[in-house]
Amino acid sequence: MVKKPYVLWLIWQNQETRQRYHVGNLFHEDGKYTFSYELSGRRRTLFEAMENGYQPHLSFRNIEKSYVSNRLFGPFARRLPDKRRPDFKEILKDFALPLDYTEMDLLRATGGRLATDPYEFVAPISVLGDHFHFDFFVAGWRYYEGDKIENQLQAESHVTFELEPLNDEDNKAVIVLSGKKGYKLGYIPAFYSGFMFDVIRNKDIYEAKIEKINPYAKPQLKVNISIVGRLKKGYYTTSHEDVEPVQYV
Repeated sequence: MVKKPYVLWLIWQNQETRQRYHVGNLFHEDGKYTFSYELSGRRRTLFEAMENGYQPHLSFRNIEKSYVSNRLFGPFARRLPDKRRPDFKEILKDFALPLDYTEMDLLRATGGRLATDPYEFVAPISVLGDHFHFDFFVAGWRYYEGDKIENQLQAESHVTFELEPLNDEDNKAVIVLSGKKGYKLGYIPAFYSGFMFDVIRNKDIYEAKIEKINPYAKPQLKVNISIVGRLKKGYYTTSHEDVEPVQYV
């Protein structure tokens, strides 16, 4: 069986509109790291981001080049917690990471977020055969009803979705609703919502539930939702040379 590369998406957020875009892909395979920009014509990727103010990262100026390194690229490695911190083991514990974690594990868990810029790393939508899974933090939490019912939410509780095709900012917006009473918690992030919009519209099979809740986290990191499902029709690929299977949008 071919071993899949470890893939993370690089997300950029426009600080004025708060809209986020999938601008690049970081791969780790056979000891090598590869970074390339997401050049597909799909929604919320590099060219749409550039139309909305994005400029390529200073360390990766050529948008058509695939950058390769034997070590995690410096601009990304600097986003990880320092191993020398006295509380580093506690950090691993907080993110449920083992002592033999990889840098990609830590980058995924922390998002590589810095207070000084609008980048973060997220896990891609993973598709194998006709099955898919992904998880996400609810977007727009601070603006809706989540805080009112936060103490009623529990891990493993199911959530539901509602399409919002008339949304002025995103015609493939998907609302996240709490269980039975259907309180509006926020949205699926736009770089995932196109995929899920089509899943719901095509009446594919899926299950969505609260994976974890962190009441002390920033609003955009409070509630994590996981989705598993099965597709009836085809889907889109994010290519990486000739490696198969790959991660999907």
